[in-house]
Amino acid sequence: MKKYFFWFLVGIIFFLFSFEIFSHKEVYLTRWDPEYWRQRYEKSQWAKGWEAEEKMGDAELYAYAGWRQVKGEDPTKINSEVPPFGKYLIGLSILFFGNPYIQAPIFGLLFLLTIFLWGKRILKNEILALIPVFLLVLDPLFKENLSTSMLDLPFSLFIMLAFLFLAKGRKNHWFYLPTVIFLGAVASTKLYLVGFALVAIFFGYLLFLWLIFHYKDVFWFLIFLPIFVIFYSGNYIVYFLSGHNILDFKYLHFWIRHFARVQVENYPKGEIFRILLFGKWRTWWNGGEIIKVTSWRPWWFLSFLAIFPSIFQGLFKRKLDLLVLCIWPVSLLVMFSLGAPYPRYLLPVLPPLYILLCYNLKEIYQRWRS
Repeated sequence: MKKYFFWFLVGIIFFLFSFEIFSHKEVYLTRWDPEYWRQRYEKSQWAKGWEAEEKMGDAELYAYAGWRQVKGEDPTKINSEVPPFGKYLIGLSILFFGNPYIQAPIFGLLFLLTIFLWGKRILKNEILALIPVFLLVLDPLFKENLSTSMLDLPFSLFIMLAFLFLAKGRKNHWFYLPTVIFLGAVASTKLYLVGFALVAIFFGYLLFLWLIFHYKDVFWFLIFLPIFVIFYSGNYIVYFLSGHNILDFKYLHFWIRHFARVQVENYPKGEIFRILLFGKWRTWWNGGEIIKVTSWRPWWFLSFLAIFPSIFQGLFKRKLDLLVLCIWPVSLLVMFSLGAPYPRYLLPVLPPLYILLCYNLKEIYQRWRS
C-alpha cells in the first residue's frame, strides 16, 4: 500500500511540474535569434551605458553572453562580472536546442531529485522525503525559475550537490572528489565568493570533526581540493589563451568585487532575513522603499525556526547529516546578508529548510505517540 501511495505522490509532483512547463510552452518553442539579440545587446545599457537606446534584462544578457562563449569568445568580453560556467550551460542549450530556456526544466528536475535524495537521507522515509519536494514544486520562487535563463537554478543545484556529497563523504572518502567539483561549479556559475566561502566552511566543518570526534576526513578533502582550483580556472581557458596572465586574472577578480560593492552602496546588512521571515523586500531604488514579496509563503518563516532545534540535535547527538543540513542554509544566509539581495537568492536556502521542518514535525509526532 505504501508503495502505491509513494508513486501516487510522485505522479502528483510530476503532474504539477509538467503543468508548469506546459503553461509556458511558447517560451521553450521560440527559436532564439542570435542576430536579433546581438543588435539588442549593442543598443542596451550593457554596451552603451547611459546612452542606451533600450534595456536588456539579466536573463537575456546571460543567454547572449553564453552564446558568444560557446562560439569561442573570451568570457570576460561580455558580462565579465559574472563567472562563465552557468552561461556556458545556457549557451549549450541554445547550441543544441535552439533555445536558452530548455536547460531550466532539466536543472529543475535534477533539483527536485536531489531534494528527494536529501530528504530520504534525513527523514529515513521515502514518502516523507516527497513532502519537501512537493512544497518546492508549489513554490512560486521555484516555478518562476523554470522559464527563464537566469543562473539561480543551476547555482542552487550545484550547492545542493556539493552538500550532498560532503555528507556522503563520511562513508566513502572518494565522495569528496565530486564535492570539490561541485564547489568549483558553484564558484564558476554566479557568485564566485560564495563558492570560495563554501570551501572554507567545508574545511572548517571537517576540521571540527577531526578535532572533536577524531574523524580524519579533512585530509581527504585537502587532497582533492586542487581540483576545485583547476575546475574554476578552467572556465577561463579562453581568457588565458587570449594573452592574459595570472596577474590579469587576479585584477579581474578585484574588479568584480569592486563592481559588486559600488552597485548598491550603503545598503543595510541582513535584509535577506526580512525577505525570508516576513516577505518584505527593501529595494535600492525609490528611496529604499519596502515592498511585498509576492512569492513569499508563511512556511518560509516556520521552516527557518526549524534550524535551531536541528543544530542542537546535530551537535549533541552526533547526527552529522543533520548538522550538514543546518550548516547549508545558515552559511548562505550569512553570506547573502552582507550584500543587496534579491528574493530569488533564497532558492538554494529553501530546500534544506523544508527538510528540517519535516524532520522536526516528525520528531514532535513520534514523541507525542510515545
